[in-house]
Amino acid sequence: MSRRSAIIVGSGVGGLALAGMLTRMDWDVTVLEKSAERRDGLAITIWPNALRAVRASGGDDMYEALLKVCQPIASARMFGAKDRQLASIDLAFLKRTYGVTGQGVTRAELLDTLIEQAGTPVRFGAEVVRADPDGTVTLADGEVLRADVVVGADGVGSTVRRGLLPPGHDDRRDNPLESWQGVVERGAWDYEGTDFHFGRKGTCGIMPLTRGRVYWFVDGSIDAPPTGDGWPDVVRDLVSRTPAAQLFPGQAWDRRPVKNWGRGRITLLGDAAHPILPTIGQGACMALEDAGVLAARLARADDLPGALRTYEDDRYPRVLGHFESSRGMLRMRAMPSPVRDRVLGNMPKALLTKLFTKSALPLPEFR
Repeated sequence: MSRRSAIIVGSGVGGLALAGMLTRMDWDVTVLEKSAERRDGLAITIWPNALRAVRASGGDDMYEALLKVCQPIASARMFGAKDRQLASIDLAFLKRTYGVTGQGVTRAELLDTLIEQAGTPVRFGAEVVRADPDGTVTLADGEVLRADVVVGADGVGSTVRRGLLPPGHDDRRDNPLESWQGVVERGAWDYEGTDFHFGRKGTCGIMPLTRGRVYWFVDGSIDAPPTGDGWPDVVRDLVSRTPAAQLFPGQAWDRRPVKNWGRGRITLLGDAAHPILPTIGQGACMALEDAGVLAARLARADDLPGALRTYEDDRYPRVLGHFESSRGMLRMRAMPSPVRDRVLGNMPKALLTKLFTKSALPLPEFR
């Protein structure tokens, strides 16, 4: 029996993780990336739901390799007007229950690790211009490739998805969520968890990274770099110490998930299928979960197109729920400060913990 084959379009977090999972199943995997080299980005959070999916479908070696470049997040604090602490959440229960808590990691280090774990080289500079349901992929230079399965993991503007429309339609938000981000040495910020500051200008977040670094973001227009004005001293310090060349403007859109986002031998993964806002820290996690579920469905499939449809059916309720949660969190962040501060400050700790961590709990099949 010949080896099964897959073409993965896109070398982001989900696509690379899937490559590593499939090569461990003895598949012949080709990863195509239109960029000439790996793109960096800044930092993300990986929660137990994603890490348990990686461990289940990628094995202990992939799981342990990811943890080596991550910084555990012990807790979370929330601050309101006049830098008053409103609430805190102890995340130790995640470690006790699932063996791992939330993790902060730079995107560059995560991608480097996943490339090492992929089991196949990434073909950089390979731009896909067409993908057909029979498993045929055409590159910009005219080269034609074919595989048993094609996975579009090429982000929110997915070329693979555009070629499949319908299903669904592109209903990205008219007004993207804009922010500035940076990575810098800790300085005076000395905390082993993550902080959220809610203020008149939106939300600021601070997250620990390895080697004494922190990642920060502040909401605001990307038309002008941030100064830290209007934020607490610790935020102004982080912003002011970040070199101008290392300030990163970001825009985030979402799109309501649709059912049956693939056709024939093609399916989608991560933002190509279901981009969500970063308000619950689950964008990359959903891509890793996708990879874990897709690999599991393919592992025991005789009918590969059927396995792709099963994967899509299984993922739809999950990604729709996270989409709704991310928009709900955006609405909470947009509340008038007095209302938001009162709600968060008076919420019972158990309810607050459930509200902010429910999206991070692993799928039953990966627990």
